Amino acid sequence: MNNFKSTALGLVKWIGLIALSLLINVAPMLFLRLGKNLPIYAEILLVALYLILVFLIFRSLWRRYQKRVPEEKKKFKLSGKDIGFAFLFFFLARVAAIVGVYLNLILSGNSQTSNDSAIQGLGGMMSSQHIFFALLFVATIAFIAPIMEELIFRGFGTAFFFKNNQKVLSAIVTSVVFTLPHITQLTEFPIYFALGLVLYLSYARRENIKDSMLVHILNNLPMAIILLLAMFK
Repeated sequence: MNNFKSTALGLVKWIGLIALSLLINVAPMLFLRLGKNLPIYAEILLVALYLILVFLIFRSLWRRYQKRVPEEKKKFKLSGKDIGFAFLFFFLARVAAIVGVYLNLILSGNSQTSNDSAIQGLGGMMSSQHIFFALLFVATIAFIAPIMEELIFRGFGTAFFFKNNQKVLSAIVTSVVFTLPHITQLTEFPIYFALGLVLYLSYARRENIKDSMLVHILNNLPMAIILLLAMFK
């Protein structure tokens, strides 16, 4: 009975954190869509408030997560070897994405996922006239979303429900849950599920969430750079 209550409570907390992550990701998109007529001072104020709020949320969540991490795991740092592994996992993520895109093309006729299409559509709204909203959108794609998603999907998802001897189950469950908010069609499932597995493997290598955060940032960075360069053309 106690195990059931603990699992149910963990599930409620996890769902709440996932909803929070989605809100954090969506806010900069709404700024781009709805903030075209705002004066510059209002734009700066909104961006500043958003960044302060995200920082406070992350700091609070990070402290709570650290309480669930064994003391010896907290001392892990990123060495040159770890960065090398991060680039290896990034390469695997790109391979998985390419294979997934071709599979999606065969099954649905779409060469892009709905998520990528939506991001590129929003990228078309970026302009130097609203440079702060544009930069915030790019920063969210490149850094804020990867960091928050890794902490919530893989970090808390693993800490809430799984023990060290349940890595296979943990990899599958957290990858499925990570996939669902990113897709609108079943044909897109393999792409994000494979990405989720790669990110989990990067985390599980030494059970350090910073590793999967770095890989996720590397995965999102090319899209962010492309959007930024396109805005200044």
